Amino acid sequence: MPVDKYRGVSLHKDLVGAIEGYIKAHPEMGYKSLSDFVTDVLREKCEELGIFFPKPELPILEHFNLNDTGVRILDRSLASKSTSGKIIDVYFKPEGIWCTHCGADSCRHIDFALTVPAIGEVVDKKRLEGWKLPASG
Repeated sequence: MPVDKYRGVSLHKDLVGAIEGYIKAHPEMGYKSLSDFVTDVLREKCEELGIFFPKPELPILEHFNLNDTGVRILDRSLASKSTSGKIIDVYFKPEGIWCTHCGADSCRHIDFALTVPAIGEVVDKKRLEGWKLPASG
């Protein structure tokens, strides 16, 4: 006995009418039927939600950019609906280190920055030049 690989779903008549009208008005989209459209939209939403393949967990803080004057850190805990996070600037100065977001010389962004080996190298080099920066590591 063959197993049916399809399953029916009930949709509101108004929604079906709107989708069918869209399909007719936009043949360039390539949808041949309501079923094609609904399958495509559901597949896209399932991918977005990680239903098919779970999205890898991204770190909350991530080193984004580095130069001799400071580092940029992506803070995903500060994400909004329109962004994936906020870029935080941490500056290195002869008199110390400074986080522009926290307005402080000691915070979680600075603590994180000091654990990144590439950033630690720059900080250690500046410390050897006499800058009053915290130890990396």
